[in-house]
Amino acid sequence: MKKGLLTVTAFALLFAAKEASASGTSGYNNGFYYFTYYTGSGSTTIHPNGGNYSASWTSGLSDSLAGVGWNPGSIRTIGYNYGFISGSYNSAGAYGWAPYPNLEWYITDFGHVSGTFIGTVNSDGGTYNVYKGSQGGGPQYISSRTSNHSTGQNHTITMANHVNYWKAHIGSFGTIRETTIMVETWSGGSGSCNGTCW
Repeated sequence: MKKGLLTVTAFALLFAAKEASASGTSGYNNGFYYFTYYTGSGSTTIHPNGGNYSASWTSGLSDSLAGVGWNPGSIRTIGYNYGFISGSYNSAGAYGWAPYPNLEWYITDFGHVSGTFIGTVNSDGGTYNVYKGSQGGGPQYISSRTSNHSTGQNHTITMANHVNYWKAHIGSFGTIRETTIMVETWSGGSGSCNGTCW
């Protein structure tokens, strides 16, 4: 679904060369990494404040992501809270590349991302369906929670549980470029969110 997220210094040049229709931004705020990426007719904006961020996206986008976290990333236990997710969205949870641009990974706690069904993994009080998908020039490793979490509450994603399952049942997993929480939409509607990670 996406072509990838970029470091601050490489962002404009690499996107201009690879995908003229893609836009976005990335940077650091109070020790946390933030990013947006979007394609289509419209825009996505983000307001980072350390590990907290608010974001909004307009209608007409073919793909939109906005999130905050750590770059360089790591396999970590992520604490997070989405105060709200409103309007149009398809998935929200942990996200990154390992490494860019070869492997895109998702651990979604809201909404759904799918592909070829691999199996299930139990983690953090829930069951996740595991899928292998594809994007651009490489695979997607996906864990999608079978029942949505609730907004306004603290939650945990133990990444190691998913990464170990992916390694055992899908394939190798490279060095993580970034570890983030994000909200993604590809359904074309507008929306907004506010999230915090730690």
